Amino acid sequence: MINTIVARVSGASRYEFDGRKGGKLSVINEVDADNDNQVGMQCSDMSADFSIVDQIRNAGVELPCNLELDIELRMVRAGQNKQQTTSMHVIAARRPKGAGSAPSSNAKPESAKA
Repeated sequence: MINTIVARVSGASRYEFDGRKGGKLSVINEVDADNDNQVGMQCSDMSADFSIVDQIRNAGVELPCNLELDIELRMVRAGQNKQQTTSMHVIAARRPKGAGSAPSSNAKPESAKA
């Protein structure tokens, strides 16, 4: 299943080793203000396709920034008992819709009067 989310992305990296390719996306989240056990920001990582670094470069953004991410929910085995858990894997990244540059104004500034 593929979902689209907007997340504050702080960095991305990729690797190629022995014919295997992959990547990682780091995101920053504000903690829940109603949770007395947390304060500040939390950092987390998501696995990603190898092409994610190029997609972010081609988007022309400067990190950290908000990006629209297409994520795939994957079942993975993790932990000592190899229990199944859900992980998020990023397959696409782009500027959020409506995040274009501000329109330029043709109005001339008024000159200061002495």
